[in-house]
Amino acid sequence: MSRPDLNPVALAPGVVAFHQPPGGWFVSNAGLVVGADAALQVDTFATEPLNRRLNTAIDAYLEPGTPRTVALTHAHGDHAHGAGALAARGATILATPPAAGEVLSGPHTYDMLFSCDWGAIDPPPDVTPVTEPRTVDLGGTSAVVVPVPGPAHTHGDLVVWHEESGTLFTGDLLFLGVTPLAISGSVAGWLEALDWLETFGATTYVPGHGPVTAAAENPVAPVREYFEWLREAVASSADFAAIEHAARERWPDWPAGERHRVNARVAHAQSHGGQLDFPAGVKDLLTSAAAHGEPMTETGLIRLDL
Repeated sequence: MSRPDLNPVALAPGVVAFHQPPGGWFVSNAGLVVGADAALQVDTFATEPLNRRLNTAIDAYLEPGTPRTVALTHAHGDHAHGAGALAARGATILATPPAAGEVLSGPHTYDMLFSCDWGAIDPPPDVTPVTEPRTVDLGGTSAVVVPVPGPAHTHGDLVVWHEESGTLFTGDLLFLGVTPLAISGSVAGWLEALDWLETFGATTYVPGHGPVTAAAENPVAPVREYFEWLREAVASSADFAAIEHAARERWPDWPAGERHRVNARVAHAQSHGGQLDFPAGVKDLLTSAAAHGEPMTETGLIRLDL
């Protein structure tokens, strides 16, 4: 099945978001900030064909030979699998130390869950670690690559802040209109990170999944509501299937609803001082997807053999 065209959203001169609707498994967003001398790309896509299309779209905004830095908001493949190809073209790859280690040890395709024609997604030969806010001078404008203070969506998230336009590229700290996924991070830390996001004073948020959204629409609120509800739900229950059912009723329009059950398992383990049973979490995803007739796929990219 063919993918729809990328949806470049011009946010300001030289600031572009690339939005893949509707968001979900391996269908993510990316960004670009272009200056007079260089460009900063925010994230890549999941497969070689998608990354070729993204690179073609980005090249249309750049003069030939423009130096490029790529900031990976975290290590998940839908945001990082194109890093190796960009490094081969001379790009500098930035990530937090935990994310850098994961990217360099990849690619991680989670074959127990997914069967996909990924194409060439070899990792880059090296990743420059970002341990504190790092200003990237692009010539006439700059962007700041900022590590998230603690674990949130993963244990190695970062955001990219373009103060001049008020644009904050949040990576997967924000899933907008899409069920979040907490299996790699911390629910409590994610809630803290949402408060931290609002300290930037952004006017526009580019989420990891979902539409570009103005701050006036309060896009942080539904993600916060979800995780606060989830923590309350697991405070007195470990019936993850029942919690998933309640979540599906509360957020019926969010795709990737099979994530609710594993998110409940994560929240319960963390709230009660336990450790996540990762194999059980994977089983949650499979069981829920099978029960609801929802193969974990977006427009034919992924084939899950249940």
